[in-house]
Amino acid sequence: MKSSCRILSAAVALLFAAESLHAAVEIPTPAEAVAGRDLVKRYADTIVSVEMVVLVKAGGARGGQSREVKREVNGTVISPTGLTVTSLALIDPSAAAGGGRGGADVPETEFKEVKLRLADNSEVLARVVLKDADLDLAFIVPESAEAAAGRPFPYVKLDDAAEAAVLGSYAEITRVPKTLQRVPIVQMSTIVGIIEKPRRYFLVSQQSFGCPVFDLQGRVLGISLVYSSGGRQVGAVVLPAADVAEMAKQAAAVKLEPLEKAPAGDAKPAEEPKTP
Repeated sequence: MKSSCRILSAAVALLFAAESLHAAVEIPTPAEAVAGRDLVKRYADTIVSVEMVVLVKAGGARGGQSREVKREVNGTVISPTGLTVTSLALIDPSAAAGGGRGGADVPETEFKEVKLRLADNSEVLARVVLKDADLDLAFIVPESAEAAAGRPFPYVKLDDAAEAAVLGSYAEITRVPKTLQRVPIVQMSTIVGIIEKPRRYFLVSQQSFGCPVFDLQGRVLGISLVYSSGGRQVGAVVLPAADVAEMAKQAAAVKLEPLEKAPAGDAKPAEEPKTP
């Protein structure tokens, strides 16, 4: 049990560290600076905080002691009803520890107390409805359809996709952590390479998992995620908007069942997330 927990902690730490190991901040040209300021004003409210308590059962199917871990990560709203996408690896320890493929030492996870924290600091109860470990996608929806009634969520239109060009200029919109008041920021980024097989991914110079990358006209290139190969998480990529949209259709079609009250167990109190 201790071994699997150490693996889990190390894997998550590496993922958070990966976001800070990119190249130095790119200096925008005057035209890029104007476009970047416009983009952050236009899309800042589409970046929300996904907060939850993750119940981690060490030892997977063999059973073992459970513990609870608090998570807060960035997510991107992709529909007016509040459908939100983020990186699965950042919220699911089983994905971080074993690529989501199971195994004796891979912990089982359950998401509890899920909520979206919007730009105005209001909270919306939510639920994880779809996970794809191969693509590193997790989709979250508001618990109640009434949450969007009369107030559609600001969202990124995935069908308005940008063209990808190596060494082209793009901008990433994200939010800094809670410790820095979740302020929205914009970073210039460049496509430095394109993976074509087994599917298309973009390699960019600046990246924040779960957040969108745009061209300077405001069209979305894709969502920043964790790349896996051979069951191991090996890097950071941008998944094209069309691929995210395809999975989003499945997530939007999920019918929510009434939540069952979880029985009392031997779970330890939730641990606060460590600041990367």
